[in-house]
Amino acid sequence: MTTHVLNAFFGYDKWNIGIAHEQISCFLRPNARPNVRWLSYPCDDKYLADPFAAIRNGRIYVLCEEFDYRTDKGRIVTLELTQGLSSLAPEVVMELPVHMSYPYLFEYQGEIYCTPETYQAHEVGLYKADDFPYRWRKIAVMVSNFAGADNTVFKYNDRWWLTSVDEEARPHYKLFVWHASDPTGPWMPHAANPVKVDISSSRPAGTPFFYKGSLYRPAQDCSRTYGGRIVLNRIVTLTHLKFIEELASIIEPYSTGPYPDGLHTISAAGNNTIIDGKRRVFNKHAFKNELWDLLGLRQD
Repeated sequence: MTTHVLNAFFGYDKWNIGIAHEQISCFLRPNARPNVRWLSYPCDDKYLADPFAAIRNGRIYVLCEEFDYRTDKGRIVTLELTQGLSSLAPEVVMELPVHMSYPYLFEYQGEIYCTPETYQAHEVGLYKADDFPYRWRKIAVMVSNFAGADNTVFKYNDRWWLTSVDEEARPHYKLFVWHASDPTGPWMPHAANPVKVDISSSRPAGTPFFYKGSLYRPAQDCSRTYGGRIVLNRIVTLTHLKFIEELASIIEPYSTGPYPDGLHTISAAGNNTIIDGKRRVFNKHAFKNELWDLLGLRQD
């Protein structure tokens, strides 16, 4: 059986991380295509996705998901983006018995915080860096009894906002919002939850950002496939009672590059933008896991 046939019928997502030396706002331009340099990550059984970055002493440190098809589980790793991008060895900084991904980063009062996805724990947890990016401490549960995925935190109009989806209830369609006066809580649910039901522009996809006085929110367009492309929504109204946004721009995958089949995270890093991209490849461990699930033979 040829590689092409294997990929067509038994393909699995292979994500990787790239950097564009442009501000995130450049993607608001129609058909923007800044040059992306992709990391060299040759491991066949793992992939890197969901990158978020912070700059310290002029260095760009990225936290991202490292997913292992052999264990069918993700953990959070860190790496420093250097000029070469070719000799990077991710270092594990967060690992739990449950799957971890989307290590969203934000700053508050000079400290760095993270809201990693741990939907299997049915909560949205808040972690603080004791020694960024290597040591983290869980300091609060922002939302409990909720299988939160792609948890994204930002400040707008003197209030903190949390956007997320319920991984166990149509996660590509329904957007949920909470608000608080302080990131440590207490967090209150938005009066209109779910504030949006749209497979093409609900699920969070990275760092919200301001440009020319407006706030833009990246979201996934999963109408064709999970992680198919990213849309940038302009926030029109965001209060504890109302949520309105409108489509501002669409970011398509880099079809002529090594990862032409999807795009689902974009994050700001000063004058740089970090993204991920995917291609479909055959993976024997993923195929075995899926086959065992179908046969009811898998033991977790």
